Amino acid sequence: MLTVRPATLADLDTLVDGNAAMALETEHLQLDRDTLRRGVEAVLTGGAPGRFSVVEHEGRVVGQLLVTYEWSDWRNRPVWWIQSVHVAADARRLGVFRALYAYTRHAAQAAGAGGVRLYVDTTNLRAQAVYAALGMNGGHYHVFEDMFDEPPKAG
Repeated sequence: MLTVRPATLADLDTLVDGNAAMALETEHLQLDRDTLRRGVEAVLTGGAPGRFSVVEHEGRVVGQLLVTYEWSDWRNRPVWWIQSVHVAADARRLGVFRALYAYTRHAAQAAGAGGVRLYVDTTNLRAQAVYAALGMNGGHYHVFEDMFDEPPKAG
């Protein structure tokens, strides 16, 4: 049985591990663990806008998802962005993402959000198939970015 719940500070290490694994698997990125840990902790402690949810299976966290928010002037309400999705390799095909998505979609509707969006690496065809199977579509937008290097650490 899968149980979805809000993440807590007790999940910090699991979330950091999941994010690091996801970045490596999907984009071949080795994230700076200290920066990642501080970023996850900022969300969990309310220092940054967002919310993590996790899925437990047989007493172990096997999936995670982060929601951040974008204001839509067109809709006069927020749009929820799904980010940092990770499902443990041994828990794939159990409906973990489906459970996370249903939980998130319901919470977004209940909160009055204008919708739910996510971005996916163009080479991650498996994830794209999962999202399409859930009724999401992505053919009308492309995400462009200009990402900056991490600022130098104060020393």
